[in-house]
Amino acid sequence: MEWDGSNGVLRYYDKAAKQNVTVDDGFTFLLLDQLATIKGWHDASDSGIFSNEVRDTKSETLVVKAFKAGSILAEGFYSQIRDRVAALGGNYIANCYIAFKSGNELKIGSVQFKGAALNSWLDFRKEHAAALYEKAIQIKGFTEGKKGKITFRTPVFNLKDITPETNEAATELDRELQSYLAVYFKTPKTRQVEQATQEEPQSDGDPLPYTDQEEDEIPF
Repeated sequence: MEWDGSNGVLRYYDKAAKQNVTVDDGFTFLLLDQLATIKGWHDASDSGIFSNEVRDTKSETLVVKAFKAGSILAEGFYSQIRDRVAALGGNYIANCYIAFKSGNELKIGSVQFKGAALNSWLDFRKEHAAALYEKAIQIKGFTEGKKGKITFRTPVFNLKDITPETNEAATELDRELQSYLAVYFKTPKTRQVEQATQEEPQSDGDPLPYTDQEEDEIPF
C-alpha cells in the first residue's frame, strides 16, 4: 500500500483488475520493521524506478534501476546519489512492513511513504518512538498543505491499544518476516534488484518530493 498525496488516501494496485484500489479510512496496522528504498518514474524509458531495500542508508548502498532501462541508473550511498536519483524521477521511500487484519486473521503487508507523507511519518515516529512496536497505528484522515499552486494531503496517525492475542499473532508474523529478510540481506545487491517483486508503478504526479528535512535527519 502507498499514500496517495493528491487524494489523501491509502491505495494499492490490484493486479487482477489492473487498477489502483482505495483503502478505507481508518486503516490500522502493527509495525514490524522499517526499510528504505527508491521508487518513482523514469521518463526516458517510460517505466517505473525501483531499487533494493536497506536498513541504514549511511552504511548500505542502493542500486537503482528502471523496469525498461537496461543499465543501472545510480549506485551508492543515498547521500551520494540522492541528487541524481531525484533528477531521474526517483523518490526516497520508507517501506514499513506491517501486520494487518484481513478477514479474521493477521497478514504481512507493507505501507510505503514518500514526500510530505514521509515527513509526517517521521515526525510521528520520532514523537512516539517508545510505543511504535507496542501498539497499533491507525491512519485516519489527513491534513492539507500547499506548496505554490499545488495542494497536497498528508496522513494523520494515531496509536491504539492491542490485545495480548493480537500481539502474539503479530510476533509470529515478525519471526516469519525476519527469517525472510535475513536471507534477503545475504543476497548480493544486484541480485536483490533483479528479484524485485514490486509492481511497476504508474506515474502518479505526487507533487512533493522529499525535501523538507536534512539528509542527517533521515533515520534509516
